[in-house]
Amino acid sequence: MATASFKDMCLACGVLLLGSVVCASVAWGADGFRAKMEKWVETRQILSKERSDWEADRETLRATRDLLKQRKAALESSIEDLQRATGEADQERTDLLLRRAELQESRPVIQDRVRAMELQAQALAARLPEPLQRKLKPLLVQIPDDTEVAGPPLGQRLMNVLGILAQAEKWNGTATLAGETREMDDGQKVQIRTLYWGLGQAIYVDALGKRAGLGRPGAVGWEFSVQPELVDEARLLIDIYEGNVDTIEFVRLPIEIR
Repeated sequence: MATASFKDMCLACGVLLLGSVVCASVAWGADGFRAKMEKWVETRQILSKERSDWEADRETLRATRDLLKQRKAALESSIEDLQRATGEADQERTDLLLRRAELQESRPVIQDRVRAMELQAQALAARLPEPLQRKLKPLLVQIPDDTEVAGPPLGQRLMNVLGILAQAEKWNGTATLAGETREMDDGQKVQIRTLYWGLGQAIYVDALGKRAGLGRPGAVGWEFSVQPELVDEARLLIDIYEGNVDTIEFVRLPIEIR
């Protein structure tokens, strides 16, 4: 009886000990599981953050790549434009050099032609009315006497000749009234009014209404005749031109056409 009770007591103690061990194991397993879960959650968070950061970095890299592609394309286009412009500039430079060479070859011919035009302009100026000669004097004095001596550039010399011809043409296309002082046949100098019709005819009258006459271009300049019988007609015509009369009427004059 006593032996059975001891066995029962040992069995009870073993059960209690086993229960304690099991309870301890269960308690330790729950703590380990909790720690592992926390570590797993932490790892997942780290992975999620890394993935998010990688996505952001990837988008940044893509944007950078696209921007670099655009800049590369723009740079290549600029290089092509520059090469094209350089090629065109080289071609233009070559054309200019060829043109310059042609001009250098033809320069003596041009110089001869400009010189011939200058001499013709001087000869023409000597036959122009004196008021027009005075107007052309700034251009005439620029015509060189000796072309071997360094003077105005060839282009300027040509422009001077063209200026002389332009002024002469302008004068020839209109009527021009000029006040002049002219020495008469008796040696007396008088103030006169002269009305020029282009480069073909002229009529004059003095301030006192005593002398009048006609003028025409001659071989070495203008030649003026004295015709006192034209005083009234000449004074009337010039007064009409100046607007000094109320009534405009026809005036008969002995005009000669050459």
